[in-house]
Amino acid sequence: MPTSTQHLALKPTTLLTLYSIIFLGSAGFFITIPAYVSLFLTDHSLAIAQNMPIEQRRTLFGTVMSAAPFISMFFTPLIARFADRFSRKTTMVLCLIIAAIGFAMPIYAIVIGSIALLFAGNMINSIGSASQPIAQAILADNSRGKTKATLMSLVAVVMTAAMSFGPALGSKLSATYGTQAPFYACLVIAVVCLILLNLVRLPPQRSLQNENPLSFIAPLKRSQQGLLPCLAIVFICQFSWSLYFQNIAFIFPQKWNISVESSFYQYFMMAIGVVMISSLLILPRIILARINVNAALRITTLFAAIGMILLAITPTPNTHIAAMIFTAVMVAISFPFYITALSDRASEADQGWVMALSSAMVGLAWTLSGYLTSLFVNINLILPTAIAAFGYLIAMVLVPRKTATVTVVAH
Repeated sequence: MPTSTQHLALKPTTLLTLYSIIFLGSAGFFITIPAYVSLFLTDHSLAIAQNMPIEQRRTLFGTVMSAAPFISMFFTPLIARFADRFSRKTTMVLCLIIAAIGFAMPIYAIVIGSIALLFAGNMINSIGSASQPIAQAILADNSRGKTKATLMSLVAVVMTAAMSFGPALGSKLSATYGTQAPFYACLVIAVVCLILLNLVRLPPQRSLQNENPLSFIAPLKRSQQGLLPCLAIVFICQFSWSLYFQNIAFIFPQKWNISVESSFYQYFMMAIGVVMISSLLILPRIILARINVNAALRITTLFAAIGMILLAITPTPNTHIAAMIFTAVMVAISFPFYITALSDRASEADQGWVMALSSAMVGLAWTLSGYLTSLFVNINLILPTAIAAFGYLIAMVLVPRKTATVTVVAH
């Protein structure tokens, strides 16, 4: 049995496989966005929506983009419970097959002009993305302390890379090879992940015999005090960041007359990704060499709140850039801290379940913020950013005072 002082090593090939699966879980959404935009909203919409008015196409686009996260939020915790109870590897194999089918269906849907098949493919793919939190669970279950925070930092790097560069890649593929190309790319990634997963040997999994995988009461009873506050922190931090992230598209045009088509806006958005990835690669392990996870989380959420206040009051684009760099660093490095804090409060047998819950909180946060940002902007331009600052302060208050201990559950 592992103890709190053991750092369980994962082989490089295993790490490559798990991070590839995690990348697919995010990239499958972001890479295909330009294809959906082209199919539904532009003048090159093929036969799939040529006879629809633009208003109806916008509604259809919004439905497709928002329905998938909701379906994922519902099914992912259930799938993860089965993975914890039976076999994470087998469950991931099934999820990758489902994801591959979900990417193949839109390719055929474009050929025959079927909106229903396109919609169904996106829904099926969202269920297949449950492989992402299961892969995170294997990382969390086989690491401790600073090592776990480092692995979670790399999870954030992979997800941020998908978010930052996925749409650009999808746009380039669509422009060069047509709207089917992004789906082909994701299909290839899914197949590669499936092959890699079948070539590696995952560490032994601790599972509970004779437990109903549909019950969430048992894992809650096994968890340590502070699990629910940590889960709330995941939602609040993601919701707060996404409020500002989506508020950018309103701030630049209305405050400084900088269009979202301008090179300034494009470089600004790319800079966010570069700053966050660089911070995640360097800072978390350095910070945890000096203070524990709870203290680090408390400090970074406080500084993230201060950064949001600075972003709300900056008078010029250049000062906004400076505030963004500071804030993006704090937002980025808080991710491995609150994911580690959450993981530490669940037993080893429930890591898939708790990672799936965190994934559901992330999806819910981004889904809700997309709708609420436009409402808040109608009240005041900087209101979303101000609410984001308040959210990080709430997250700081919710950080548990007591450090978690390693919870080991017997077979």
